[in-house]
Amino acid sequence: MKKVIKTITALLTATMMLSLAGCTNDKKEPASASAEKQFNIVSSFYPMHILTMNLTKGIKNVNAKSMSDPNMGCIHDHTFTTEDLKKVENADVYVENGLGLEVFNEKIKEAYPKTKIIEAAKNVKDFKKDDDENNGHVWTSIDDYINQVQYVSGQLQAANPENKDKYAENEKSYVEKLNKLKSDYKDKLSKVEGKKALVLDETLPSFCVFTKIEEIDIKTDHEEESISAEVLKQTIADMKKDKIKAIFITKGSDKKNAEAIAKETGAKIYELNSCMIGNVNENAYLDGMKENFDLISKME
Repeated sequence: MKKVIKTITALLTATMMLSLAGCTNDKKEPASASAEKQFNIVSSFYPMHILTMNLTKGIKNVNAKSMSDPNMGCIHDHTFTTEDLKKVENADVYVENGLGLEVFNEKIKEAYPKTKIIEAAKNVKDFKKDDDENNGHVWTSIDDYINQVQYVSGQLQAANPENKDKYAENEKSYVEKLNKLKSDYKDKLSKVEGKKALVLDETLPSFCVFTKIEEIDIKTDHEEESISAEVLKQTIADMKKDKIKAIFITKGSDKKNAEAIAKETGAKIYELNSCMIGNVNENAYLDGMKENFDLISKME
């Protein structure tokens, strides 16, 4: 009899435990519902991605990624694909440089009308125009880049208010680093003010504006190698006449014309960092500009 009672008791206990387990499972929220919602930011290309990386640093529920490869180069030359469009699909915010560089942005607006588009250069006013076309490579000026950082930060704070204080804190930290770089090189840069340089890359005019180096440019079809023999000959003559001893190109670009001009004029070639391609790390822009300042401080 005792055995029967023990068996019944054990069965009842097991049944109750299963019932309780069932109740507990019924009340448990799905993992996706309880997890904190991600705020997704997609940037158009490398310099915008480095900018957003710094503004989103340490914010756990914010995901920042780039639409394009970090070594792609200028977004102006990029052929937009359906694969690119898919990368923007889940974005809450899309960050672009603007000023006409992202010629495909209408496709993004049409495909995702609810996605907020932030034009980083919206408040930049001192950009150069080439034949009525905006030269949007304004991030090569630290002053313009700071303007972009501050504008994007304000827009992210409005779009994602729950992280407003964190964006503001990251903005303050990053701008302080940028201003410190300016301060550290103030004396060195003052020594190159007013000097002249032949500029063979359209990413560098804003850099020349910031450093107060007088830019002598050659009209090209976006790429330095498109210079005609006639223009090359005239450029060499002008450089000899004006005694211009510096040629600016960007790292990784075709050096053929620069070397031909340097050979005839005795000018020195300076290969600058456009901060348009490179390693993906938060200090990439700071390191690139430091490299440039060290290089041009040796100008004759």
